[in-house]
Amino acid sequence: MELVAIKIKIGLKNEGGAKYPDFNSLQCVKDKGMDWSRYVDIYGLGWFYDTTSGHREASADSEYGNQNGCLTVPAEFAEQAIAMFPEVTELTETEFEDFHDNKATAHLPDETINKEVLDGIKAKQDLGLDLTTDQLKAINPLDNTDGIKKNNMKKWTDRKVVQDVTIKNTKNFIKE
Repeated sequence: MELVAIKIKIGLKNEGGAKYPDFNSLQCVKDKGMDWSRYVDIYGLGWFYDTTSGHREASADSEYGNQNGCLTVPAEFAEQAIAMFPEVTELTETEFEDFHDNKATAHLPDETINKEVLDGIKAKQDLGLDLTTDQLKAINPLDNTDGIKKNNMKKWTDRKVVQDVTIKNTKNFIKE
């Protein structure tokens, strides 16, 4: 899947909720006859929010009242959004990787753990029984057997392989 990474400065409505650009007004969304929030999940990877700074904090790249979010979407969506909304900018893959790893997913664990599987392995070890080949794989985080597994959604370099995604830049990308 070839996608474009865009960064969105999300403001606040007067009543306090998040104020997103009106992505439903994009022609590509209208052509699909669906709400933009479903479009970005179906044709892209959905939202990546800055979990280090929300609307109620200020940071070096987000003033109070705003939160940064990123989407990875088809080029058509990215081009239309960049042209229509000043709060939408395109990111290079390196910029998106930095946002993904250091803002959006930094809080995620390095590994996913299935306690039920590990409890069974521990019970077997406590009885002095040898572990099977599959049980040995289950306690190896680099093996994908259920038990302890590397969290492939934490780092962009892993996620893009698992989800078969390539980030490209559109003709709208301008280096500063």
